[in-house]
Amino acid sequence: MSPDGVRVVEIDDLIPRLYQDQIEAETASDRMAWFFNRESARRVEVAEAYGGFSHTAYRFNEQNMAPSPLTALLLPLLFAYCDRAGVPFKSLLRIRLGLFTNNPGGGPYHNPHVDFYMPHQNALYYVNDSDGDTFIFNESYRDTGNSKKALTIDKRVSPKKGKAILFDSNTWHASSNPRQNQNRIVLNLIFQVKP
Repeated sequence: MSPDGVRVVEIDDLIPRLYQDQIEAETASDRMAWFFNRESARRVEVAEAYGGFSHTAYRFNEQNMAPSPLTALLLPLLFAYCDRAGVPFKSLLRIRLGLFTNNPGGGPYHNPHVDFYMPHQNALYYVNDSDGDTFIFNESYRDTGNSKKALTIDKRVSPKKGKAILFDSNTWHASSNPRQNQNRIVLNLIFQVKP
């Protein structure tokens, strides 16, 4: 759960429209460095992989990782979210962008996962209007461990440019491919909060 006890906190138009447009322009440009991942969900054993693209702008334990030019553009977005949602920010763990392209086939959602196993929060920011919902499940890693056999959907969130959502990152969640739109770009901000 989020710090205030609500499972998913949603905020529309988190940042001004010009800032939204700049983030979308930067991430959709032909200068953007996207890297292919065979599987969208990290740290899970899967029978079927759902490939996509990512760009890690910051990761707390990467000793030799050069900072991404996007870090300075994206980090203020997290501070805006924490301020508007009343979340006591403590430390940043990761900033990662994810891109999925149109794929009308496949399952209803990608492989459920959690991002890290330590206590933290997950803020998703939708860079563009698209389909390809985010699925939030009722179960958490604390409850199930690696067993995902009985996961039940708590909420589906449709990507809407400028919207941000927050949930406890130990909650099982999954992305999905757009079926009608060309692509779906989501910013994933992983951070810890003050007790």
